[in-house]
Amino acid sequence: GGQVFIEMQNMATGMRIGHATMDVRYHEGGSEPQTVTPGQEVTMMMEFQAIDAIIPAGDGIRLIMTDTGEDYLAPACGNACVMHVLPGLSEITIPLLERAEYDVLAVPLSS
Repeated sequence: GGQVFIEMQNMATGMRIGHATMDVRYHEGGSEPQTVTPGQEVTMMMEFQAIDAIIPAGDGIRLIMTDTGEDYLAPACGNACVMHVLPGLSEITIPLLERAEYDVLAVPLSS
């Protein structure tokens, strides 16, 4: 089956915050693959692992959806697995956690 890859970026800086990938055969969840036929519309419930990131107010989040990620191998079916993501039918829910400054772990960045 094909796959869907979503990269989350800081919209102001372009910095990669996280990503999620999913094999379309598992769109129903569980551990058993389902057959997906060409032209079939499926609803996929993808989930990012928890991301501990500070996004400054006004920066925004960009989601880029593709059929493969730059750090993943192409699906075994190669170009035969054409994916069409329908942005107008896509929905995302992102919880927002407000934290006090003392609750945030500051990690030194290398220069």
